Amino acid sequence: MTMWRFRFGPLAFCLIGLLLFVGMGRAEDAPTSAASSSLMTPQMQQELFDALDLSGDALQPVRDAVAKGDYAAAEHALAQYYRNRTSVPWTFDPRHPQRDVAFKDPIAEDAVNGKVVGGLVPLPHTFPGNKIDWLYNETLVAPGAPHNFEWQWQLCRMDFWNHLGAAYRATGDEKYARAWVQQFRSFVAQNPVPDHVENSAPSAWRTIECGIRMSGSWPNAFYSFLLSPEFTDEDLALYLHACLGHAHYLAKYRTTGNWLTMEMAGLYTIGALYPEFKEAKTWRAQAAGQLDDEQTRQFLPDGAQFELSPGYHNVALDNVMTIPRLAKQVGRLDELPAGYVAGMERAFDYDLYLMTPDRSLPKFNDSWPVGIKGVLHKALDFFPGRAEYQWVGSDGKDGHAPAETSHAFPWAGFYAMRSGWERDANYGVLRAGPIGYGHCQQDKLDFLIWPYGRELLFSSGGGSYEQSKWRSYATDTYGHNCVIVDGKAQRQQTRDRMANVSKAPIDARWESTPDHDFAAGVYDQGYGNETDRIATQTRRVLFLKPDIFVVADTLAPNDAASHAYQARWHLLTTQSRIDKSTNTLVTTDPGRPNLAIVPLLPDGLEVRSATAQTEPELLGWNVCKDLVPEYVPATTLLHTRQGTGVQNFLTLFLPLKAGEPNPVTSVKSTGPGAALVTLADGRQLAVTADLNPSGGLEAAETLADGTPGRHVKAGESHP
Repeated sequence: MTMWRFRFGPLAFCLIGLLLFVGMGRAEDAPTSAASSSLMTPQMQQELFDALDLSGDALQPVRDAVAKGDYAAAEHALAQYYRNRTSVPWTFDPRHPQRDVAFKDPIAEDAVNGKVVGGLVPLPHTFPGNKIDWLYNETLVAPGAPHNFEWQWQLCRMDFWNHLGAAYRATGDEKYARAWVQQFRSFVAQNPVPDHVENSAPSAWRTIECGIRMSGSWPNAFYSFLLSPEFTDEDLALYLHACLGHAHYLAKYRTTGNWLTMEMAGLYTIGALYPEFKEAKTWRAQAAGQLDDEQTRQFLPDGAQFELSPGYHNVALDNVMTIPRLAKQVGRLDELPAGYVAGMERAFDYDLYLMTPDRSLPKFNDSWPVGIKGVLHKALDFFPGRAEYQWVGSDGKDGHAPAETSHAFPWAGFYAMRSGWERDANYGVLRAGPIGYGHCQQDKLDFLIWPYGRELLFSSGGGSYEQSKWRSYATDTYGHNCVIVDGKAQRQQTRDRMANVSKAPIDARWESTPDHDFAAGVYDQGYGNETDRIATQTRRVLFLKPDIFVVADTLAPNDAASHAYQARWHLLTTQSRIDKSTNTLVTTDPGRPNLAIVPLLPDGLEVRSATAQTEPELLGWNVCKDLVPEYVPATTLLHTRQGTGVQNFLTLFLPLKAGEPNPVTSVKSTGPGAALVTLADGRQLAVTADLNPSGGLEAAETLADGTPGRHVKAGESHP
């Protein structure tokens, strides 16, 4: 509108503005831009119209114009067709926008002025005139910022287009449409479809970004601005031509893992939303068939996606389910392979049974907080009879909690232990399986605890995908609840991805009863490098329900030399103290559940903690993923011992309710691998670990009045 004000006198401008106001929202009156240079070359026009099936009655005006060689008229007729088409719905109706006079979105306001943020790192950059350089990376120039390829890659996911579209639907203000058209045209002008796959930096055509934008930000923008006068006939034709290029690219250059699920979700979306393309049915069939096959390739029999990252499990799951959701929306469910939907129920069950008390998932392998309540609520669209999904999705208002509490995932190697399904339950989880197909971290035998519903003994997930010491620390054994040997971290091979995917249930022990859970796993691979197999670690975990965890770590060296072993325990707090009389560390956050960590074999054991340490190494940090601030002080507890021969750690974890003080008054050794703990309430707890790591654990409670309490012997033999 500003350019027209400049070109015409005030009266002419007012008349034009009045005509536009009267015609606003009428599809047949949408104008052709006179202000922008043409990007649709005659060759592109011919490619587009050759790719479309123009045989239907509704497309006869397009067919007639093409027959005459009048591509401008054909573009206009094609645009009229799409603006009036109602047969292919999206998640909102552009003809009936939900206006909101109070709508405000800072991301949309910034994007109007070309101020956008790329991926993961919250560093903005302003592109004058909305002519975005889609290969630009702010992390290369921002002072002090670690280099992160994701800034540029995820810039090309155009998430800010979703914000521009939402702002336009809420307000009808053409500035949002104008900004989007400028940005869209800048992408097409700068980034023609390559004739080879471009999955390296810098690239606007990584297949993962192509799939994501085709199933999200692009169709959202298309339907948001479809009736805007700023979105001209040529722009619409340009958009369809760009979708055609994306479809050919995605169909040809598909990859593997969670990337493949995003690529095929994008390909299917193009075929479903623009069925006028001659190849649309082929694209839909390819995408649905590929992801139907991936259900048995990527999702293990216990439901876990083979990357063994709970976060990426849900990325893959959501993209696999994008196809039936969209198919249902556009009336094409009958095209899907038989059993497509039913086969994914086990993947939702994985979320259900691994779910933490705060309705998220453990952050193993490049993971992040996942809202399981929303995931299972969406699952009801296809599994309405699952009362457990109803219970989680409604936050306990409907359905019922699962009958089973603790749960083993024998292919993934996750062992979830819980006292119940309440939000204030005690929960622990052992990771005893393989490293996984992708997004791997060196953290076998990691163990996490949520005392009374609070995430406390934690894994950070590894932070953003930057190149920094923080990322290295958070993804390596140093940043996990594991044991390091001679200062060296675990080194499992990552070159052969499929070798890190279970072909059968893993060799681990598990038993679960109403009274207790027991899990045990072994790490026998390299430290420092893949071939240096200094020692073999066995970790056994006993959960005496509802409120006692015991962890026994046995380190058996593979030579006669003396070695140093350090068990690390990472706590999501900076408030803790160590009782020097018992070496018990207690977290001390007021008004919140806390945790006491009690070493039961004190002879020769060094105990110390660190918070927000940076030298000589990082200790005591939560390296957050995609959050600000990214590096948050936490606490690392270090239990260190050294010597020749087999070395043992035996550690007691006691969840504490809010306000509960240190419950441990004394710890007394009662023999090799055995200790007696006296508690402030008068109880005593005798803990014994079989010195043979293939043996079991025992915990016996004596009440304050001297009568026997709980008593469990677990893991005495393989199942």
